Amino acid sequence: MQETPDLRDSDIVLLSILARETNLSRFFTMAANAAAKVVGADGAGLILPEERGNRLKYRFFQGLPPQFVALSQHAFPRDSGVAGAALAQNHPLFIEDYPSSDLALPQFVESGLKASLSIPIHISDQIEAVLALSWFKPVTEPLSMRQLSLATLFADFIGTALYRDKIENHLNRLAHSDPLTGLPNRAGFYQLMDQTVLRAQAGDRNTALVIIDIDNFKTVNDTLGHEFGDRLLLEISNRLREVLSPEDHVSRLGGDEIAILVESARNLKDLQDIVRRISQALYLKIGREGEYVRISSSIGVCEIHPKESRNQNALMCAADSAMYQAKRAGGNCAVFAPPLLPVDPDL
Repeated sequence: MQETPDLRDSDIVLLSILARETNLSRFFTMAANAAAKVVGADGAGLILPEERGNRLKYRFFQGLPPQFVALSQHAFPRDSGVAGAALAQNHPLFIEDYPSSDLALPQFVESGLKASLSIPIHISDQIEAVLALSWFKPVTEPLSMRQLSLATLFADFIGTALYRDKIENHLNRLAHSDPLTGLPNRAGFYQLMDQTVLRAQAGDRNTALVIIDIDNFKTVNDTLGHEFGDRLLLEISNRLREVLSPEDHVSRLGGDEIAILVESARNLKDLQDIVRRISQALYLKIGREGEYVRISSSIGVCEIHPKESRNQNALMCAADSAMYQAKRAGGNCAVFAPPLLPVDPDL
């Protein structure tokens, strides 16, 4: 069982402040400063495993010299260095003479690192990290148990903040994405639309809002079942990803209603070509042997011009109105607000 350090009034005040801080970067700055001050280190860094691969990488720095911060893009194997050893052994590891240590990494020696304390952070099976405290001058006194315990306490606080940040990001993704297709949902779409309108107002491209309603989607659900309806939505989302540029944003607003924010068009002809590709991609059959449903799309397009004065609701109403015109025209066509522009999927 880890020894509980004696806390001074100043420590308690800081812990109280940390308990109320919700911004991860500010939290790390305060906690890392406190941990470095406790042990007499010059600064601190937070090391995390990369999302893919078996390597470690710095994410945050505090109080460290520029030549060390320059290593922020450097990743190293998770079984190497003081940080790797601390993770493997699952206890703090203090190296008083870093340059002569077998665990020293050449890049960090060249940066002037003289001593290093790596404190592993584990929060259940969700968080794995290392608080690395660094000295750039020789260490003259050994660390006391109180210093080590307090530094470890601050490291644990950082771990809890990392866990909270991870949960909040996960909940935010759930709140703004469609669980079936992985596309942004209505809430996520409106966030994207805010940014798109701002860029359109400042730019010179033919930005547009495209609203799509899938023709015969209800027939698919009624005759083939909702499983086929879900398959169709997945197929549609995949096809749209294939025909659109990374600059364009596809969202599922609900049911079979799809919204696209087109930002890749350089002119009106480009925009018309993009709409034509969308219409062609969504012209397909779905079903089982002897029972197929022909799928097409009704598309409404509202251009978003520079110096656009219409708000989100007005733009949505214009695109929706154009889409319903396409629906009333029999579907399988696109309507630009205001003029009608049929799209022949065989072109």
